[in-house]
Amino acid sequence: MSDSSQTADVLFYVLNSTEPTKREQFLSKLLKKILSEQRRCDVRFENQQEAKRYDLTLWDYQPQSFIIHSLENALPAPIQLHGKQILKPCNDVLVNLHPEFPDMFSGYVRTIEILDQTEYLVQMGRERWKAYKAQGLEPTVHKIGF
Repeated sequence: MSDSSQTADVLFYVLNSTEPTKREQFLSKLLKKILSEQRRCDVRFENQQEAKRYDLTLWDYQPQSFIIHSLENALPAPIQLHGKQILKPCNDVLVNLHPEFPDMFSGYVRTIEILDQTEYLVQMGRERWKAYKAQGLEPTVHKIGF
């Protein structure tokens, strides 16, 4: 049970892998869970090309249980994929895949960071961890596959 006086809930998922495909597979499973909880989610990628590329892979992920999503609010959908900028935030769940700290995180109920063992992602993840701590938050870490 989280402390209700805390404005935002921050989770770090750390995967025991360096393969980008494993990170995306984990993201797809996570989005499916978020959808099953009837929540809304913005996914922030490093850039629009990454968002578009993931959009294409999401169409192929478990076709029998399609994850309803849209790119940059083109359509009303519970899952929105974004480049660096999120112009119309859903204010529920933010999944941050961008290496830089998401300044808009405080507008969300929950922020999720997904890291793997890639040196760059680990290093940038530590920077974001420190930034959350500096905001007075205590992120929860889940290690996956260790």
